[in-house]
Amino acid sequence: MHIITSFSPYFVGFVHSLLVSPTYIYVAVIALFFGLITKQFAGVIIIPVVATVVFLAVQAVSPVVLNHAALVFPAFDLALAKTAVASYIVFLVLDTVVFAIKKLVLKIID
Repeated sequence: MHIITSFSPYFVGFVHSLLVSPTYIYVAVIALFFGLITKQFAGVIIIPVVATVVFLAVQAVSPVVLNHAALVFPAFDLALAKTAVASYIVFLVLDTVVFAIKKLVLKIID
């Protein structure tokens, strides 16, 4: 029960941490790309899973590329699970917004 009740403050902190400089660029590019490749509304549920996996991979690889640090894989624990769920929710919202704007623009063009 503690895991469920502690998720709300974690989610707020996670969203706040996404606004830090290169992370918001990663999130924007990933959300824009996966939002644009979504073809149907059913994809809005499935595509954020792939976007979450890509985001977690980028989070693991970016220190290697930017700071020449050693590659360290994240520990598979509760913190990674919370991060995955929180990023899925963020990408679900962002991909839905991008998908809706894309459909609206395509409807206006046609």
